[in-house]
Amino acid sequence: MTEPAGLGERGLALWEEMSSKDVARNALVLEAARIADRLDELDNIIQGKGVLNLMQFRLHLNEIDEDGDRNINVEVKFAAPLAEARQQATAFAAILSKLVPPSVATAAKPADKPVPAGVTPLDRIRARNLKKA
Repeated sequence: MTEPAGLGERGLALWEEMSSKDVARNALVLEAARIADRLDELDNIIQGKGVLNLMQFRLHLNEIDEDGDRNINVEVKFAAPLAEARQQATAFAAILSKLVPPSVATAAKPADKPVPAGVTPLDRIRARNLKKA
C-alpha cells in the first residue's frame, strides 16, 4: 500500500501500523496520522523549538469618526498553541477509539505486560517498530 505524502515520522509510523485495505478505515488512519504529526509540531512550539506566527495583526485604516478625523485601529490576536494542542489531542483520541474495536481495546492479551504510567499507544507503536528494525 502506498504511503500518503506529507506525513512526518510519527504519522508515518501510525499509518504503517494501522492502515489496511479498508478505504473508510484508512481515511480515519490518515487523519489520525496527520493529527499525530500536528501534535508533534505543537509540542515543539510549546517547548520553544518550533516556529509559529503567534500574533496576527489587522489594520482598519478607512474609518472616519463624526468629527471627520481618520482613525487607525489595529486589531491584535494571539494564537493559543496549548489550547490547540488540547483540541487536537481530543480529536486524536476520538479517531483512535473508532479504529480499535471495543472488544480488542478492553481485552488484554496474556503476553501483555502492565503498561507504565505515561506510556501512550503511540509510544507502544514506536517501540514495536524499533524492535522490527
